[in-house]
Amino acid sequence: MIRGVRRFGVEAAAATVTALRGIVANRMRAFLSTIGIAIGVATLMTIYGLVTGLTTQFTSQIAALGSNTMYVTSRPWVIRGDWWEYRNRPPITRADVAALHGASYLAAVAPLATAAAAVSYRSEEIGAVQVQGTTSEYLDTSTLKLDRGRFLSAVEGASSNQVAVVGSEVVERLFSDRESPLGARILLGPYRFTVIGVLKPQGKAFGRSLDSVVIIPIEAFGEIYGMQRNMVIVASAEPDHQNEAEEQIIEVLRRARSLAPETADTFSVNRQSELVKIFNEETSALFGVAIAIGLITLLVGGIGVMNIMLVAVTERTREIGVRRALGARRRTILIQFLVESALVTMIGGAIGTGIGVVASAVIDRISPVGAELSSTAIVGAIVFSAIVGLAFGTWPASRAAGLDPIESLRFE
Repeated sequence: MIRGVRRFGVEAAAATVTALRGIVANRMRAFLSTIGIAIGVATLMTIYGLVTGLTTQFTSQIAALGSNTMYVTSRPWVIRGDWWEYRNRPPITRADVAALHGASYLAAVAPLATAAAAVSYRSEEIGAVQVQGTTSEYLDTSTLKLDRGRFLSAVEGASSNQVAVVGSEVVERLFSDRESPLGARILLGPYRFTVIGVLKPQGKAFGRSLDSVVIIPIEAFGEIYGMQRNMVIVASAEPDHQNEAEEQIIEVLRRARSLAPETADTFSVNRQSELVKIFNEETSALFGVAIAIGLITLLVGGIGVMNIMLVAVTERTREIGVRRALGARRRTILIQFLVESALVTMIGGAIGTGIGVVASAVIDRISPVGAELSSTAIVGAIVFSAIVGLAFGTWPASRAAGLDPIESLRFE
C-alpha cells in the first residue's frame, strides 16, 4: 500500500510539471479558460464579503439594544400585514410604566421619551441632538456605561430637576479638552441643565450616532416637550427568564388596560432577537439569490474550461499516443489532464479571489455598509475553484486516458 501511495505521489508530481508546461505553452488559451471562473469567483467573494460585513455590522449595532432588554411600544418595530390594524392603538403612558413596577420577572423598568433639540454651551451649538427623558432605572435596562460623574438618582428621575447626562460626542463638540463638562450648565433651547455625568462612547447604530444624546429626568422632559408624544417602556428581564418576563408584561398590561380576553393586544413587546430573526430571514433570501447567480457564472466558466480541455485533448492526441507507446499508463494520462484542468481553474479562482478582496476593501472604505472577507473564505474559494476544475475536467481527462495508442499515433 505504501508503494502504491508513493507511486501515485510521483505520478501526481510529474503530472503537475507536465500540466504547468502545457499551460505555459498555451498561455492565451489558459487565460481565456480562467476568465469565466475568475468572474464567477469574484462575484461570489464580493457578495459573501457584503453579506458577512452587513451581518457583522448589524449584530454589533443591535447589541446596543441589550440581549435581556424588551421595548414596549404602541406599534411593533416591524409591521407585517395591514398597518391600519396598528394606527389607532393608544400611546404608552406613565400608568403603563407604573403597572409594570414590581413585576417578579423584571429586573428594572423605565420610561423613555425622545425629542430632537439644539444643545449649546457658551458660543458652541449642536443641532438635532437626541434628548431622552427617563428615570434612574434606565441605566439598568440599557447598555449605557458612565465615563465620568453619575447617572440620574431616583429622586432626580422622578422630579423636574434640570440635570443632564450627556454623550461623548456632545462633550467633544461643546467643551475643550482642558475643560470638564461636569457641573457645566448647558442650554436645551432656553432651558439650562447642569451636567452631572458623561457616558462612554457607544458608536453608531443604524446610521445614527448613539453618542449625540442628552438624558434628562422624564418630568423635566414632559414640562419642556410635553408627554403627548409616543413613549416607550424599556424593561430588563431577570437572567434566563426573557420568555417569562415577556408573558408577564403582556399579562400585566392587558389587565392594566382592562382588555377583554377576546380583544387583541393594544401594545407590542419588541426584543432584539426578533430583529435578528427578521434580518437573518431577509439576508438568507438575498444571499441565496446572489449565490445562485455566482454559481451559474461558475457553471458557464466550468463548461468553457471543459470545452477548451477537450480541444487540448484533440490537439495532443499524437503526444498521448507516443507517451502510451513508451509505457505511460491510462491513470498517468488521466491524472495529467485532471491536474491541468484543476490548475487552470485554481488560477482563475485566485484571480477572482483577488478581485473580490479588492472589491470588498473598496466597498468597506467608501460605503456605509461594511464588507469583510476571512482567510478561511479566501482559501475556500481557491479550493472550490480546484474542485470545479476537477469536476469539469473529468470528461476530457477520461477521453484522453481512453484513447487507443495505435490510433493516436496515426492521428494527424
